Amino acid sequence: MRDQGSAPLVEGITGAVIGVAAFRPHLEFFGHRLGYEVAAEGVVPAAVADALWGTGLRDVDAVALTAAGAGTGRVHLVRVPEPVAPAGRPHNLDRGLIGIDMYARDIEDAHARCAAAGISWTSPPATYGVAVGGKEVMVTQGVCPAPDGTAVVFVQPAAARGTAAWEADPGRMFTELTSVVCHVPDVDAEVAFWGPDGLGMALWYDVTFSSPGFDTVADLPPGTRMRLAFLAGERTARIEVTCAEGDHRADLRPVQRPGRSLGHSGWTVRTRDLGASLDTVRRTGGEVSGEPVETDDPLHGKAAAVSVTTPNGISVTLYESRA
Repeated sequence: MRDQGSAPLVEGITGAVIGVAAFRPHLEFFGHRLGYEVAAEGVVPAAVADALWGTGLRDVDAVALTAAGAGTGRVHLVRVPEPVAPAGRPHNLDRGLIGIDMYARDIEDAHARCAAAGISWTSPPATYGVAVGGKEVMVTQGVCPAPDGTAVVFVQPAAARGTAAWEADPGRMFTELTSVVCHVPDVDAEVAFWGPDGLGMALWYDVTFSSPGFDTVADLPPGTRMRLAFLAGERTARIEVTCAEGDHRADLRPVQRPGRSLGHSGWTVRTRDLGASLDTVRRTGGEVSGEPVETDDPLHGKAAAVSVTTPNGISVTLYESRA
């Protein structure tokens, strides 16, 4: 068990890896429409990409996008010339990586602007209640399709929490990624991996609820009971670990791998101590896919990096900065 008096090993999800067939549609969507800027671009060297993701001996083109310069909660675009599966938007009952979330200052305005540009949201803005700690918390959100099967969830918060982008630029429309979502069979194992006894993120809440409004937004059968564990670090993005009771649909985890899959395919996570983090990964039921490699690339900067999977098979690149 990790010493509870020590600093957390990770600060949050540094970036969501998005596999792309071409950069231009994503730069238009995240850049032009959502106000993200290019923080770095170039290649992940062939030897590094192959060691991390099994991409073979080719350089992998990559672009890191940031909101108002935020160092975490980024969108990491990775070009995939030969994807292992066609692009497809995950459903909330699929197992694996689902959506990427960000705050919207005015969700109705965001919806209207997308409609004017010919972008139809898969779930228009809606408000629903979730029972948390004996009280009902109201959530307003909508789901917008991004290129290559990525699902972007816009949330209009009643009270914004911990967004570096809004701290740096209070007038901007959208924040950095505030959370990433996965749907897994074993919530307890995932919480143990990321939580206070694992890599050190805090468990803000862990609830099981049913809400007609959420069923509509998430395209779930009426009366679906959903477990949601919400894990937070010192910085965004946070992690939403979900598990719906009842039947599941496709298992996307085998084809969700950075550098080989289109859409939301993995997470990059910065750690203050890579060796201690790998010990924790093994202790909490995750797997380490190889030896750490030294790199200097657009997604990780100058760092030591290694690929791991969580106990539920979610692909994560852990890295420790050498800067």
